[in-house]
Amino acid sequence: MIPSIGLVISYLMALYLFYVAYFEAIKISNQEGKVNGTLLIMSAAMAMVFTEFSMVFHSQSFG
Repeated sequence: MIPSIGLVISYLMALYLFYVAYFEAIKISNQEGKVNGTLLIMSAAMAMVFTEFSMVFHSQSFG
C-alpha cells in the first residue's frame, strides 16, 4: 500500500518538475542578456531524483 502511494506521488512530482523545467527553458530562451537559470537547473535535477524514486517504488510494488 505505502509503496504504491509513494510511486504515485513520486511519478506525479517528476512529471510536474519536468513540466516546470521545460517551460522555464522556453522562458529563458526568449530572454536576452543575463538570465537566472537556477529554477531550470534545480527543477531538472529534482525531476531526475523523483524519477529515480519512482523506479525504486515501482520495483518494490511490482518486483
